[in-house]
Amino acid sequence: MIIYCLMILFISSLLSSQCNFLAAFLQLLPLAVSFAELLPVPILSADPRHEVYYEGERVALKCLAPTMRKIGGFRFFNQTGEQIDLKTPYSLTTAWLQLTATKTSSGEYTCMYFLKESGQEIPSNRSLPLSLKVQAAPTAPTLSLDPQQQVYIPGNDVKLLCSFPSSSDDVKEVQYYADFGLAVSIPVSNVKNYSFNLRITGEEVSGSYSCAYFVIKSTRPVRSERSSWISVNLKSEFSNPSSLEHLVTTDPSLVSSLPICLPMNSSVSLISIPSCPVAIHLSASVSLSIAK
Repeated sequence: MIIYCLMILFISSLLSSQCNFLAAFLQLLPLAVSFAELLPVPILSADPRHEVYYEGERVALKCLAPTMRKIGGFRFFNQTGEQIDLKTPYSLTTAWLQLTATKTSSGEYTCMYFLKESGQEIPSNRSLPLSLKVQAAPTAPTLSLDPQQQVYIPGNDVKLLCSFPSSSDDVKEVQYYADFGLAVSIPVSNVKNYSFNLRITGEEVSGSYSCAYFVIKSTRPVRSERSSWISVNLKSEFSNPSSLEHLVTTDPSLVSSLPICLPMNSSVSLISIPSCPVAIHLSASVSLSIAK
């Protein structure tokens, strides 16, 4: 009888302990489920999407977070797993990363997003990897000047000759660039070079120039590397009286190099010679000024 009673007490105690444990577990269950819940995996894509990209082409990586919850930000990672961009704060469900294709751009990219709740960052898993393959751009053309001169004067014409290394059948367009931006774009076909006539009108055309061409690769136009830059320099018209308007010198030796219409006698204070369109004042110190 005593043994029976002891067994009842032991079982009752054990059941009570199990009930307390079950109650505690049920209280913790919502919290456990909250932390265990996984955010939807983001989707990474490229725009435009090509099997192969060529150096210099632009491509945008697009990371989409398939959730209606408030986004805190996005992260992008390169082929080594290194974070290459962080966008935060960021409330949209899609983020973009703009890239210019280079030889080092080849590889796999991933992205992830995160929420911010109660000051805590809740990250998603990373997207599936997106592979980018980059190849070298077509070989640069050669740019030359015809005629080739050290300097040019207004009224001259100079040809910018862009010579292509590729098959003439492949070249569809040629572009010329000035150091102030894109200058001109010309459609071409069945040519091995193209000559653009540059009229020397004044200082506005003085500067550096280069060219490039477009060929069709993978069903789309692809730009070559740019040629080396060449300079088109204007001659300083020292014999032009207008260029003397701001000239002041105290070096008498310069007088012998000036146009012949200038007197060699520095004691003359004012002269006016028919062959000269201006009158020139000379002081005793051989300072020059112009009076039109």
